[in-house]
Amino acid sequence: MKSQTIIFLSNGYAEDNIASCIIENLLQKDTALEIKVLPFVGEGAPYRKLKIKVLGPCKKMPSDGFIASNFFYFLKDLKAGWLKMYAGKVRSLKKESKKVRLVVCVGDIFLVLSSTLFLRKPLIFIATAKSDYIKEHYLLEKWLMRRCCKLVFARDKKTALSLRRYRINAVYVGNAMMDCLKITGEDFGVREGSTVVGIVPGSRKEAYENLKVSLGAAEKIYLEGGKNFLFLLALAPSLDARKIPSFLQEKKNWTVKDVTFQERKKGIVLHLVSKEGTLVKVVQGRFGDVVNLSRVVIGTAGMANEQAVGLGKPVVAFPGKGPQITEKFLRAQQKLLGGCVFIVKRNPQAIASRVLSIVKNYDELVRVAKVGKERMGEPGAASRMAELIYAELK
Repeated sequence: MKSQTIIFLSNGYAEDNIASCIIENLLQKDTALEIKVLPFVGEGAPYRKLKIKVLGPCKKMPSDGFIASNFFYFLKDLKAGWLKMYAGKVRSLKKESKKVRLVVCVGDIFLVLSSTLFLRKPLIFIATAKSDYIKEHYLLEKWLMRRCCKLVFARDKKTALSLRRYRINAVYVGNAMMDCLKITGEDFGVREGSTVVGIVPGSRKEAYENLKVSLGAAEKIYLEGGKNFLFLLALAPSLDARKIPSFLQEKKNWTVKDVTFQERKKGIVLHLVSKEGTLVKVVQGRFGDVVNLSRVVIGTAGMANEQAVGLGKPVVAFPGKGPQITEKFLRAQQKLLGGCVFIVKRNPQAIASRVLSIVKNYDELVRVAKVGKERMGEPGAASRMAELIYAELK
């Protein structure tokens, strides 16, 4: 096969990660493929590790792409130059149009519309943003999919069946989000018999504020649940571990301890220890291992919460203070994940009480393990998607 150019469009951090996994699988099939990407939200950090061209312009906006949750954030984006940035992306698409054989959109219908208007090339849509477990796609969205998309990857079986009723070529091959998880078997020195609680504060600026609340909950879990509780904090690559000591000055009962060289090799970057003896190991770059070891996860994230449930872990969540993790967002996530996300008030005691009740409830743990696998699917979806995308080039 001659060299073929594929362009991936994505609009979100999770979508960038999903696209990256699929691209890795495509390049394993054919190293001659020329693949370019254009992230519509953020700076496309997950793409930077791949040897592919990242088109632009790319700029981080105040809303981080979550303008639907609050019109105020949309206004802030406009003020920050969103229209100028989008015009630049349109110019990039038009410039690439003659070279492109196939377009893959990872995200929502806005990408399909943009591709149809400015690239006008065969299109595959990986629809990550909507599920019939929450709400069906609008009729206009279905019309666009039927008219513009050669193939649609739905995020679950229920949605795929629904789209096919509208004569859309939709399939479900699993959720590529689960392929973004890397589990190495690292145990971070956790003692046998310990009950591990994972803390996943998110990847955006609001994560630091969420972390303060989660640490308060960790203290209460340790005091009320017993000294066999250990906490692993998964710090996203976008967050800076050096900022943690400064905001902990407000919480005077916590101290920060350095780690050994061997611990750093495991991914542990800090130890946080409370006066009462609560130990939180801060881990960066090993999210899959953190969740894999956890009995329950305290999560204020999007993709990470879904991945945790996919691994069979109950997630206790509370609303954040930024544009993403609102109560409305969490309610939708709860429905999407079959009730495996347990929403509580933004209160350390409420979080601790729910974590302790779940840990003691064997039937609930078994239910979450079963439902999580059903809703998120088995690993391997990225490879199956790459196979079908590659077939479209023949």
